[in-house]
Amino acid sequence: MGNRWNKGYFKLGLVITISLCVCTIFGEFIDNWRGITKAIGTFVSALSPFIIGLVLAFLLNPIMVYLRRGFAYLFGKKLKKMDYDKAFRVSKTPCLIATVLILLLAIAGIIRLIIPNLVISLQDLYDNMPTYLDNAQAWVEKMFAKNDKLEGQLSNIIQFVSEHATSFLEEKILPNMDEILLTVSGGLVTGVTALFNFCVGIIVAVYLLNSKDVFIAQGKKIVYCIFPKRTGNRILEGLNYANSVFGGFINGKIIDSIIIGILCYIFTAAIGMKYAVLISTIVGVTNVIPFFGPFIGGIPGALLALMDDPIYFFIFVIFVLVLQQFDGNILGPLILGDSTGLSGMWVLLAILVGGDLFGVMGMILGVPVFACIYAFFAVQLRDKLREKNLSSKTEDYFRLKGFDEETGEPIYRKKHDFAKRSIKKSRGFFRKAAREAAIVEQIEDIIEAETSDDNQDKPEDK
Repeated sequence: MGNRWNKGYFKLGLVITISLCVCTIFGEFIDNWRGITKAIGTFVSALSPFIIGLVLAFLLNPIMVYLRRGFAYLFGKKLKKMDYDKAFRVSKTPCLIATVLILLLAIAGIIRLIIPNLVISLQDLYDNMPTYLDNAQAWVEKMFAKNDKLEGQLSNIIQFVSEHATSFLEEKILPNMDEILLTVSGGLVTGVTALFNFCVGIIVAVYLLNSKDVFIAQGKKIVYCIFPKRTGNRILEGLNYANSVFGGFINGKIIDSIIIGILCYIFTAAIGMKYAVLISTIVGVTNVIPFFGPFIGGIPGALLALMDDPIYFFIFVIFVLVLQQFDGNILGPLILGDSTGLSGMWVLLAILVGGDLFGVMGMILGVPVFACIYAFFAVQLRDKLREKNLSSKTEDYFRLKGFDEETGEPIYRKKHDFAKRSIKKSRGFFRKAAREAAIVEQIEDIIEAETSDDNQDKPEDK
């Protein structure tokens, strides 16, 4: 009896001690939050070349895989010069070189075509901002002269845009653009450091792509060394699913956004809009954000169109609505498919939570991260149900009422049972109402007949 109480007191004291230690550590962590975040930032900054290389390798891996499969198919199956597996192995080096060349060509195209036009557009927008705002104000006063309230609200909006847009261009955009131009010309140390990190990141990406198979094999060896076979299988299954979700979603979203940006540029340039490159870049970049991206990109694009010409504003708004319908119903499902397996409600929740916690990157990565978490709990739920000899299919629970406590057999509601009961109740209600209406009608006829008889029996007035 004494040993039992001693063990109980020992466990209680151990729990209290551990709890106090955890609370103390957490309190110190909160007190030194700034120092910790600074240390984490320094550590991440030191690893920035490796992080850049890891991101580039992840984005370039599908391109390299497609090139190797195409090479192996051409030389292995079409031309039959070698075995398919051998052709796939031999194609590793040339396809890696081709992938890096594609990356360099894409970077050169962005620097040569997009960035100069963006700088020119932003500088022109800053120089002509007062004129555009005066024109917009005059147009509002002319169009809504009879509605003073609406005119006042639109004028306030234009004033708000004038103050914030000018300060934003002066403090955020133009200094960075000048910095980019100076960096390209080799003027700033920070620019040289960023360029050096990016070049080292490309080298890291090449090394990762070249040694990808070795790293994957080593990772599998470590997993099965630490965990049992069943747990290792689960871990590898989860990692493969996460890779397919992240790869399919992010790469598909990038391709989708590039196509949307190109279509937007073709349309805006065709109708003669002044800031076609700037508007198309904003629309394409913000389209990477699921659900809210079209609205985030459409608002500044519409304001730029309004500053250029009010007619362009209405044309652009209609075009964006049509373009996003095309993207959401045709292009997006064609490229992305069902890469996440989430319904619209879960996608919205993931975007809101991710955006609130981690900003724009949280809005972009929140959907694939939530998809992986959702899949993990779905697998756990499936395994628990199978352990109890229960079905893991959702459709099997639509008509389920419960289980028999003695036999354990499921009890299902009959098909259309509720509908039949509703129809019967409705029929009974209408029949009862019809009978009551008939009775009321008969009573009214009797009263009317008696009233007419009384009127006939009355003596005439003298």
